[in-house]
Amino acid sequence: MFFILVPSQASLAKIAAGAPVFIGERNMDISSGLNGHSVIAWWPAGADMSQNPSKTVTISGDATSFYIDPAIFSGCTGTWYTHDTKPDIPVFTVYQPQINLLVWNTDTNTDITGQSVPMSANITYRIDTNLYMALNYTSRPYYNPSDGFFTVTLTSPQGMNIPQILTGNIGNPTTQIIPFDSDPIITSSPYFWTNGQAWDRDAKSTDGSSVYPPGTYTFDVTQNLNGMSSSYDQIAAVGTVTSGDKTVTFISAAYPTPTTVIPTLTAQAGTVTITTAATIPTGQATTEPTATVVPKKTTFTPLPEGLAIVSLGIAACVVAMRRKY
Repeated sequence: MFFILVPSQASLAKIAAGAPVFIGERNMDISSGLNGHSVIAWWPAGADMSQNPSKTVTISGDATSFYIDPAIFSGCTGTWYTHDTKPDIPVFTVYQPQINLLVWNTDTNTDITGQSVPMSANITYRIDTNLYMALNYTSRPYYNPSDGFFTVTLTSPQGMNIPQILTGNIGNPTTQIIPFDSDPIITSSPYFWTNGQAWDRDAKSTDGSSVYPPGTYTFDVTQNLNGMSSSYDQIAAVGTVTSGDKTVTFISAAYPTPTTVIPTLTAQAGTVTITTAATIPTGQATTEPTATVVPKKTTFTPLPEGLAIVSLGIAACVVAMRRKY
């Protein structure tokens, strides 16, 4: 029994006549569009094609292993035609590769890349790219739905890769474990991670600890359509072929600061009244209120009745003696 091993993305290498190709792609089979011709030509958009082309290329090698060489095709985007015999037939259409990654808030439908949001915010990643045109049966007739060439990673604040997400607490029978969308098949743009909103960042482990602690999470996307990554150094000036790390910081919900109630003391004659002062947040400087003291009226305690009569008698004697003398 014999097995035929087909290289990854081999089905994306064969293109139909006039199909989109991207600067940097390697080992391309352009034979359908070339159709036996050996010279291809390019005119700028809007140019008079009855005049001589701005650029020509002679195909001397294998038309089933063609390189969209940045040294040749940079600055010459658009349709290339056969040109050694008439009529001029489209061979392929050259594009500069473009890809951009964003962190997207689905609650507000806005870009939150590099920003801080509450743990409860619903987020996803968004990819804008023109490379989706390669995943099309019309332009690449041997395209297989498994022919993905994008890779997306999600990294925790601790630098750990997150290969899957939880929809709830560990141990909860309703919690689902969903694989992270790390190998998206992007057939249109923009592309959104559809399961992003199911990610519960408040999920707890069985011991009550957070599965996803607050902090900065990092998304990254790369692509390698037909070995394009080995051409990055040459095509960096003509297209955005990598997007770079994109982050979002999740913060815990703010809780109200505990407060302390300071009583106000009011001193009155014979009584003390306590009233509640304004609430002052804990941690702020407070000034203790000064009690207002009202002086009490001076009074005398009456003498016992018997002692009072004796005192009056003594006082009468004293007055009589003073008159006598």
